[in-house]
Amino acid sequence: MDYSPSAKELSHFPFLKKAQDHIKNRFSSLDAVLRDRHGEALIEMAVTRIQDAITPKKKGGYEVSGSPEDEIASYALARVIASCVNDKQLLDRLTRYESERAYHFLVSEEEWNQNYRQGDSDYSLLFEAISEELGIRITSDRMPLADYVELVSPLHDDRYHLVNRRLERGFVRVKKEERYELLRERIRVLMRRDLPHKVPASLCEQLAPKAARIKKVYQEQMLQQFGTIEENAFPPCMQALLTALTSGTNLTHAGRFALTTFLHTIGMDVAGIAALYGRSPDFDIERTMYQVEHITGRGGSGTEYTTPACAAMRTTGICVHADKLCERVSHPLSYYKVKKKDLAKKGNPPVAERPDEGKNISESKSGT
Repeated sequence: MDYSPSAKELSHFPFLKKAQDHIKNRFSSLDAVLRDRHGEALIEMAVTRIQDAITPKKKGGYEVSGSPEDEIASYALARVIASCVNDKQLLDRLTRYESERAYHFLVSEEEWNQNYRQGDSDYSLLFEAISEELGIRITSDRMPLADYVELVSPLHDDRYHLVNRRLERGFVRVKKEERYELLRERIRVLMRRDLPHKVPASLCEQLAPKAARIKKVYQEQMLQQFGTIEENAFPPCMQALLTALTSGTNLTHAGRFALTTFLHTIGMDVAGIAALYGRSPDFDIERTMYQVEHITGRGGSGTEYTTPACAAMRTTGICVHADKLCERVSHPLSYYKVKKKDLAKKGNPPVAERPDEGKNISESKSGT
């Protein structure tokens, strides 16, 4: 189809090829942007964009603070800066934020702008244009089975499970509001698939102060989100790894990686994590510190790894003693957050605050 979105529309959907083409001639190179005074403002917009993405529970709409061209440029720069930070969970949050932002604009604009309509179609010209570029085929209220299965595979909502859908002659029935949700998911998956970008080291060095700011904000957000470490809120898999470790059992590489990333994300420092490995039969302080620093982004490439999802834990055989809560979540960190809230509602104090257990995990478990 031949539909040309306006500059404003392109700024709301900056991942479109037409959006990137719209600013192609405005910026000669990233180096030029970094040297330009206006480029500094664009970089600040990009940093703000990332900070918005990692700030939980955003309320209201999505602000547009610059010209359409600046908005598109800030989107591209945000992806470059995030690639320099190169944290998996941060990249996940950024792509989810951008897909939610696109979903918001598409739904809200179609509600008031009837000029988008193409005859008697339920779809707008804009929706058709975005769907076509992203390879989504929706005819009326139906979608090809193969396309549908690919789109919903990352979704955990029961209503999207194929067993709960109406299937007719190779097509799956979809409701109007679900079309937008499926489009949002397609946007997220394609954005995430493209990250991280291969950014030259020289550019990352120039952007290092911005990346450091983002890391600091992100770390503060994570600490605020997870709060005081509560061992009794650990998922069964982490409880099992911790028990095996403190009983003197050597963990597999996958087990060490999962436990280290989990403890790091919920707020334990490098020294505390390394101390936990003190009971391991093959404990070597220098090697342990090196491995922990590498996994937590304190050394080596600076990449900060995140905890594997439940699906990955099952693949490596680390998922054990699954309980009812495990059935409701898809990630150990999600389990931890939900369990902490449940414990708080029941009035259970954190382990470290109980009268006869006044030590933290590293003190009580490692013997240090």
